[in-house]
Amino acid sequence: MPKKRKTFFNVRDDKVFKAIFADPADTFLLETLINLIFHTKVKNIKFENPELLKRNAIERAKTCDFVAHVDDKLLHIELNSQYRKWLHLRHFNFFTTSIDKQTEVGEKYDIKNFYIHVEFTYNLPNSKNLDYVLVYTLETSKHLKYVDNVYFVEFNMDRIRKEWYNVIDERERKLYYYLSKFDMKKEELEINEEDDEFVKKLKEKLKMLNRNKKFVTFLSREKDIEYQMNTERSEGIDEGINIGFSKGITIGKSEGKNESKIEIAKNMLNEKVDFNIICKTTGLTEQEVLNLQ
Repeated sequence: MPKKRKTFFNVRDDKVFKAIFADPADTFLLETLINLIFHTKVKNIKFENPELLKRNAIERAKTCDFVAHVDDKLLHIELNSQYRKWLHLRHFNFFTTSIDKQTEVGEKYDIKNFYIHVEFTYNLPNSKNLDYVLVYTLETSKHLKYVDNVYFVEFNMDRIRKEWYNVIDERERKLYYYLSKFDMKKEELEINEEDDEFVKKLKEKLKMLNRNKKFVTFLSREKDIEYQMNTERSEGIDEGINIGFSKGITIGKSEGKNESKIEIAKNMLNEKVDFNIICKTTGLTEQEVLNLQ
């Protein structure tokens, strides 16, 4: 039986990301990243409520990781510790809702300022063959833009983590070096980083948060796993029903649920959840979970 693993929370957890980078009292780390990403010098940051208000009783609640006005930009950021097929659609929905919110409080459509959605995404499909950063715009193949001031930027965090040092451009290399630290391991906290102010401050914040018992308890994965199970179970049944059209509805549901359990178990292993909790939560046997490692 595997021993219970000790947990260390780094910036790959979106709650840690928000606690560190969405802190109005200390914007040094956030400003440093924004300056490197956009080749600019931040003059003003105004944080917005990341919760997008429901407009009727049946509308789902939506909460973003980060929303702020940064000079001439409405900046919307999401940290994705795992890629999912529905992520882009979900975040597109959140982002356009944020834009809609800005239009409602204004007197005219804003065509001068920029609306920029940024994602830091791990486990992108085929990540090793993708660029370090992907920039998406609403335009045709002939570069005719439907909207001039809306951009989507996604950082390929796995490639950045593994290959940041291969980048020639000094500014980009520094940015990717900093982003590689999002997935910092506990033992890296004591390594001397040649007095780099960004890394020093990031380590200090991580140490402080991981010493905070209330915050660590809040970050417990068990409640999050419950929500994840409900979502994955629903997706598994839907997928099983699709399979069922060709193999029979009963077989389809069974296969969909089993695939869902395996996916949940893999995610829990990635998050270093206790082995007994994985077996109990998913219903998989010890050997089945061991085979996934």
